[in-house]
Amino acid sequence: MNEIETIFQKSPSGKTWFRLQNSELPNRAMNFGDGLFETMVWENGQVRFFERHIQRLRGGMQILGLDSEAIDISELLEFLTVNYPNDRKRVRWNVYRAGSGKYTPETNDVFQILQLTEFTEAPIIKAKADVSDKVQLFPTLWSSFKTLNALPYILANQERKERRLDEIILLDYRGFVSEAGASNVFWEKDEVIYTPSLSCSCINGVSRQVILEHLDRNSMPYLEGEFKLSELQGASRVFVSNCSGVSYLGGFGSSKFSTIPLQFLKLIFD
Repeated sequence: MNEIETIFQKSPSGKTWFRLQNSELPNRAMNFGDGLFETMVWENGQVRFFERHIQRLRGGMQILGLDSEAIDISELLEFLTVNYPNDRKRVRWNVYRAGSGKYTPETNDVFQILQLTEFTEAPIIKAKADVSDKVQLFPTLWSSFKTLNALPYILANQERKERRLDEIILLDYRGFVSEAGASNVFWEKDEVIYTPSLSCSCINGVSRQVILEHLDRNSMPYLEGEFKLSELQGASRVFVSNCSGVSYLGGFGSSKFSTIPLQFLKLIFD
């Protein structure tokens, strides 16, 4: 089953999800990137870390002025349970503004699209990484949310591919470490875990939230802040996380890191 065969839509007036044959064109997702998305894992009859995904999605909808009442959590879970009871799926949930118009929106109603594909875990090791030469991130009201405005990440990953890297690290406009091409970044030094704060324009990743909560709950030392690239280069271990799991960086430029998995991360994502 390919991605086209597993795309479903729910319109503002729709009572249920239906197989998408033709999308209304033009739409505000295409014309303006006027929307948000969540990428989630469906397994064992539930969405992993679902409450955190919902919380982030609703926060982004509030910023964009979208009608959060359009999000029916129980209906979505029922749909996945009925159609994919024993499957393990990667679920991309797009929520974008209905209506047409130009820059000024005509409505706060939303269209919703589900794109379901087979779930693939993140590779355990990404051997070669480096910093982006082309892309810097800037703070906005929506920096921490996953919006349909993804050009910085498209350009960064295009650069990663051209440079034959396994991962690329992005800095903010001040030169502080922000995140990876499609993941949050962490590193370990002297048994302390470090990660950029949201002030560095990184996405407030759900996996990031879960990792920090685990560290806090178990009194494990960590620092969330603004760090120059030299801090990461001097680490003993570097890892990146997103909904697909955790990957360890084998090297960054001339720096080499340990790729021995951290046990607490296996407990979180297994």
